[in-house]
Amino acid sequence: MCCNSWGFFTRLVVLDGSSLSQWVHACDALDLPMLQREELDAFIDQLYKDIEKESGEFLNCEGSGLYVLQSCCNHSCIPNAETSFPENNFLLHLTALEDIEAGEEICISYLDCCQRERSRHSRNKILRENYLFTCSCPKCLAQADDADVTSDEDEEGEGETDDAELEDEMTDV
Repeated sequence: MCCNSWGFFTRLVVLDGSSLSQWVHACDALDLPMLQREELDAFIDQLYKDIEKESGEFLNCEGSGLYVLQSCCNHSCIPNAETSFPENNFLLHLTALEDIEAGEEICISYLDCCQRERSRHSRNKILRENYLFTCSCPKCLAQADDADVTSDEDEEGEGETDDAELEDEMTDV
């Protein structure tokens, strides 16, 4: 669980350098005919759905660690830094995404890149449910007058299939 401003623990996430993530990125780099690309993408999508079904929403959690410097970084939907585990081990790297001026706050995103593209309402829903705060970063403040609508990605996932349908989908892979 990522506590950051409340403590020192952080999640080690699949998206940040695990073997699965590295394999998916290597698959993305393959030069494949369109049909094979579509089949591979469908397989990867189904793999993530199956993993999430078995392990819950926090499927990306591979462990916890004590990272004192990273815990000083607050969240922003437009981060100026990112964390990673490039050697696929316990060493966390904090990398600037842009020039950071002396005295400027270093911000990371607690959301993955897809979640950051969702509506302000959807982003804040995720942050409230998982991290117990509402974001007030420049992006969220700029979108404060936007309607409180849920992103299409959230709406698609709400109540669209029952367990029997999900079982059928998973066996089709």
